[in-house]
Amino acid sequence: MYVLHLSGDTVKILEGACTRRKLVINSLYSVAMPCDYLDAPDDKGYEKIEAVVTNGLRDLGEEFKNKKIRVVLDNINIPFKEMVVPTLDRKKTIALVKNEIFSDEKLADSNTVDYLELEKKVDGQKQTRIMVTYVDNAILQDIQKLCKNLMFKLVSIDVGQNCTAKHLHYIAPSLPESYVFAELRDTVVTVSLVIGGAFRYCISKSVVLLDAMRFKSERTYFVNDIGNVLRSAIEIFRKEYPDFECKNVIIAASPEKFELLRKPVQEKLGVAVDALTVPDNVDSIAPEDYSEFFCTIGGLIRED
Repeated sequence: MYVLHLSGDTVKILEGACTRRKLVINSLYSVAMPCDYLDAPDDKGYEKIEAVVTNGLRDLGEEFKNKKIRVVLDNINIPFKEMVVPTLDRKKTIALVKNEIFSDEKLADSNTVDYLELEKKVDGQKQTRIMVTYVDNAILQDIQKLCKNLMFKLVSIDVGQNCTAKHLHYIAPSLPESYVFAELRDTVVTVSLVIGGAFRYCISKSVVLLDAMRFKSERTYFVNDIGNVLRSAIEIFRKEYPDFECKNVIIAASPEKFELLRKPVQEKLGVAVDALTVPDNVDSIAPEDYSEFFCTIGGLIRED
């Protein structure tokens, strides 16, 4: 199975396999691609993506025609919003969500809505807590065209936040029962909340990209930026879940960035701070690649 992960900064491709017991990663590819296509889809942006993906597949040197592929769309402006709704069947829930989100019928018709179920019987009532997302139909149509042109069999299109949620659930035995997970992805930090082993909330924030960080002032800025994002996210989590007590923060980042963050974040938040490690049920990937491709790998995992 292939996974194509598109964001505003990079194109990532991996090939691997997922069973209930094991994730196996066979090949990885990543290339920087600053592009606002996911914000404003147009022909020029699509052509750029198709060229980059074609070159990436060529670099991998694999026979991919007629192979299956899952696509991950990862953009800070693709919403992942929590809602509490009456417990209904899927079709009625989507209709209700569309009515809540969109004031204009034309806008509602031009987007595809989906949701992830988080919690049933909220407060003992016939209500369900869900995380809602929606994507412009023009993007979905372009993804279908891209896969057809490259002779892939498109299996699914997902959003980055849900892929992170699926991956955290898959490796749950290796993680604490409740924790905050911070994933540093290029110019975005995604902070997720897990309580009692269940994914509860997700926030994505833009951050300034400082690749080299040769100067002390740059390193200080980076640490303060990430620390403030984490503190703000945890404050929001506590408002939504007043009983939640943050004791563990797990960070997916390069070893260099993690070492910069570990002590300052620990001191600022007063919590244990640990690096993401490769669990026993994930094979054939280096720790640094595991952090970088964490969301992408989540695209391999099928919804139960």
